[in-house]
Amino acid sequence: MSPANSLWTPTVARGAGAGTGRHVVIGRRGLSRRTFLSTVAAAGLAVPLAACGSDDSSSGGGNTSTVRLTFGTGSPEKERGELEKNLRAQGIAVQWLGPFPNHAPTMQAVTGGSADFSFGGSSTPADAAILAGSPLVYVGFGESSPRTSAILVLPKSGIRSVKDLAGKSVAVNKAGLGEFLLVAALEKYGVPKDQVKFVYLNPPDAGPAFSTGKVDAWSIWSGPREQAEVTYGAVPIFVDQDELPRQLDFRTYLVRREYAEKNPDLVRKVINAYVAEYEWQANHIEETVRIQTAAANYPDGVLQKLTANRVVTKLKLIDDDAIEKLQYGADWMTDHKVLSGKLVVADHAVKL
Repeated sequence: MSPANSLWTPTVARGAGAGTGRHVVIGRRGLSRRTFLSTVAAAGLAVPLAACGSDDSSSGGGNTSTVRLTFGTGSPEKERGELEKNLRAQGIAVQWLGPFPNHAPTMQAVTGGSADFSFGGSSTPADAAILAGSPLVYVGFGESSPRTSAILVLPKSGIRSVKDLAGKSVAVNKAGLGEFLLVAALEKYGVPKDQVKFVYLNPPDAGPAFSTGKVDAWSIWSGPREQAEVTYGAVPIFVDQDELPRQLDFRTYLVRREYAEKNPDLVRKVINAYVAEYEWQANHIEETVRIQTAAANYPDGVLQKLTANRVVTKLKLIDDDAIEKLQYGADWMTDHKVLSGKLVVADHAVKL
């Protein structure tokens, strides 16, 4: 697999057997419990029942000693190994499941019982999942600066500004950061939504569609953004930090409600381990980016771009401030029809 193509290939799950070289391929539509179990069986993997949500350690029972965490491509939290050491010192073993291309399929895995925690992903699809009936609650909240998500175009497209998107097609992830960013951009520059075609694609499908001209633009977050810039010469016409006055979409961790209720101490320890990891990353940006780009097999130029961004994420347990900010973002998404209905965040957030 060449670096230029690594982002667009199907994702691979490393379950309890991670490190053995055995992989479970996750389809682009995400990972349901049934799909996970059937794929494991078909692949002949010897995955403990605990990894499939079949015993007290992962089905919401108390005294949990093993936690199943999801991760994304190039995750420094997984690759460094310090988070595992931190939790192991507290009597908690870690099983990793992934990598996942974006937040939504990790929440499907949690809802279906294949994992315990979603990874630190976008709050907008989390809101959408809760509105759709997933029994999830927020347990971790993070803010990033600068905000580097962007709408990308290819120079040959002739698109030079958001106003030029009228009559064009844009790849976005539905009810996610990509869709929200496009909606915000169109509103700011007075382009009616009905004049732009929203093409709902997740990154593994959006990348090829964008590079081959099947869509005219791509609304995407950091990582895939920089890879598209390096690999395809893509250029941003709208960047979150430069264009929007405040953050509306946040880094979030979610678990099943029952899991949080029965394992509050474990959930607190896991989130605090992530807090420590993000603090380390903030103080070691260059090393963090090297780990990320090597694990993700990104082209060399991506390392320079990500290092120059110098993004810092501050994570914390859910508190009143987090709930207020999540509520503001959710209300904006509802008002702009990114979300299908009203969400009362406080009803789906756990302060530990």
